[in-house]
Amino acid sequence: MPEGEPEIACCHACGTTMDVSQVAPFSNVECPACGQQTRVKREFGPYTLLRRHAIGGMSVVFIANDNTLGREVVVKILNEEYGANENRITAFEEEARITASFSHPHVVRVFTTGRAFGRFYIAMELVGGGHFEHHIRERGSIPEAEALPLAIQVAEGLKAAQSAGLIHRDIKPGNILLDVSGNAKIVDFGLALVTKGGKAKATEIWATPYYVPPETIEGMQEDFRSDLYAFGATIYHALAGKPPCDEESMDTNKLREAKRRVMPLAKMAPWVSLDTCLAVDRAMAHDPNQRFRSYNDLLSALETARQRLAAGATVTPASVARHAAHRRREKMSLIGAGIMVLVAIAFGVWWVGRGEEDEPAVTSNSHASALSQAGGKDNSDSLRAGAKYREAGDALRAGDYAKAGLTFAAVRDDRGVLEPTGSWAACQSVVCAYLNGSSSDAKKEASAAITHISNAIGVDDQTGDELIVALDKIKSIRPMVRPESASPPTGAALMAALLYGLKNWEQGSPDTARPHLEAVAASEGKGSDAWIEPYRDIVAAYLSDLQTLKSAIPDTLPEDPETCRSLADELHAVHAGLKTKGRARFNIRALQLDLEKRARLLEAKPALAPAEPSETQEQMPVGPLAAIRAVAAECRFAEAATLLKDKADGDETVAATLMLAEAAEAFLGELEEGLKSPPAALALELRDSTKLDKITGTRPGGLLTVDASGSPRDIAWSELSPDSMIALHRALVKSSSSEIERLRRHEQAIAFDLLAGNPERAKEAGNKLAARSPAFKRRWDTMQRALR
Repeated sequence: MPEGEPEIACCHACGTTMDVSQVAPFSNVECPACGQQTRVKREFGPYTLLRRHAIGGMSVVFIANDNTLGREVVVKILNEEYGANENRITAFEEEARITASFSHPHVVRVFTTGRAFGRFYIAMELVGGGHFEHHIRERGSIPEAEALPLAIQVAEGLKAAQSAGLIHRDIKPGNILLDVSGNAKIVDFGLALVTKGGKAKATEIWATPYYVPPETIEGMQEDFRSDLYAFGATIYHALAGKPPCDEESMDTNKLREAKRRVMPLAKMAPWVSLDTCLAVDRAMAHDPNQRFRSYNDLLSALETARQRLAAGATVTPASVARHAAHRRREKMSLIGAGIMVLVAIAFGVWWVGRGEEDEPAVTSNSHASALSQAGGKDNSDSLRAGAKYREAGDALRAGDYAKAGLTFAAVRDDRGVLEPTGSWAACQSVVCAYLNGSSSDAKKEASAAITHISNAIGVDDQTGDELIVALDKIKSIRPMVRPESASPPTGAALMAALLYGLKNWEQGSPDTARPHLEAVAASEGKGSDAWIEPYRDIVAAYLSDLQTLKSAIPDTLPEDPETCRSLADELHAVHAGLKTKGRARFNIRALQLDLEKRARLLEAKPALAPAEPSETQEQMPVGPLAAIRAVAAECRFAEAATLLKDKADGDETVAATLMLAEAAEAFLGELEEGLKSPPAALALELRDSTKLDKITGTRPGGLLTVDASGSPRDIAWSELSPDSMIALHRALVKSSSSEIERLRRHEQAIAFDLLAGNPERAKEAGNKLAARSPAFKRRWDTMQRALR
């Protein structure tokens, strides 16, 4: 199109022509004649924009259809504010040219570049597994066995980039994508070229503070070792669950000091093998000269760590610390024994030379004094710890789980406790927190238990490592699945089964809790496993409550208000008969609230003629939506999507339900992201009607809040009332300046409400949005196939 010539689009409804020269690509433009909205500027060369995917500092990223080859691709379009800046355009073109100049399985492929509507664009490979950052945020941390193969793939991609003369300069979890098979691909090679273009000021750091190398902060010359540092920081974050540097400021002085204070990975993640810790720490050395000399050296170190881990021949920092402490103890014992020998010799010389009148006085505590002088201690310490352990067991059998947990924790922290008693007490303090219905306390106790076991002397290395792994896993939000082929658990594996079963139960996943709990109930409890004896009766109560819940909770809610209220009344007796605390009681109360809410909705809804069957979600026949009702109601949308993908096979209804699940999962992700800076005042309510005073932050899978009493609380999304979550969405979407952004987020909120909230409200909102947005109407028509 000649320079300055207006860009014309036609209304899809009435055909009126419109000048769209001043609007951005993929904009929704309202027709001045008929008022209908038309999506414009969608055709970029051979690509048709389908939906917006992400927004970057320089560009907007869309999912598009390749009209030639019939596939979906990513189209990255330079922002309008940079469209007139030749340096930016040159940098953008250079990114495409260099990225396309080499090919590697672990680097995203560039297909083509071009211009449309005065905008420069890059078309590249669509990677469907999401970015690494999302996986870390969702899971808390990535197990070493998963992280090492990914690290090797990223290192191989960086090596290929170096061979092409390229330094990435912004390696971070968000720039590592995972394909559907779980393989890593590096994306976004534009940042280094932008700074190379001369637009970065001396105090400006064009990189993410968490991962930026020290030499970038200092404005020094950079080479591939700068990417090595960012790579190491990324793997550190994945393994430890938090970045090595938590300084978010772009202030040079603050960042400089933060980079000098980075804690070694072995201290942040003592469960990670020493080989991996050493490799990551070397990659992140403050001095570039202390880092790996080449990517080959890095890959060799990572591959060695991977092979040793696979062979079970790894050594963890925790076990090294225990061995070192044990060696120090032996050395001190030898020194003490030597001193005793010298004292005995001196005493003998004195005895022979003394006068008969100098008879020594013998005291009743001479043994304690000798032990004290020799560096030992009275066994009264261990006797005291043993008495506390028995007291904790008595409280456990009496059902006083709060007292039992506190007493087990006191045994753990007692200086006189012997091992492995201290370590088992540490684990049982976690168990008691779960039995008392407090997942947040269980996570705190798990951290304390990990610290204790890591420093304990007298615990078998393998047992200690297995306990640490189990304790670390229960801090993740993902349910722990027990394989059907798993052998009966003993030792540390038995403790892990008990922890996993209780964790899954409290996170609202009773079906995945059952196999773990049944394995505990079936254990013999002999010999070293005798500690399990009181828990078998407790676990039996959980299994009994599980059966009660399955019998009491209907597959579909009643269709008339009287039956809803009658069932809600019957559930009072069910609630009173439950044998466990925590989740089971919450589930009953949540169902009662849902029944009462449904009764009010049914009373307010006009009666339908007999010939008109209801199309509400609850009347849907058994199908894909019914198959995921339980997990969707608990806000486990990623798990629901996984279940649906296994059943897709071209079925339109399954595909529509999968669309809802993925949109609802994105809804939670948007809330987590938006609530990093929460609104100043917003009333929140849990499903059990508990009021929350304010939001203090987010965590993977939920919120950090303060309740009405001023006490901090860790809240999972499934605990929050759907009304509060929709209110959060409305508060956050107001800050969105883009109409496209608001439309996308409204669609996500509707999907969430359909699956886990108020379906009637969601359908009403969907119909209203479809009436004013033709683009959404097409997707809304597809979504509703899931509700039939």
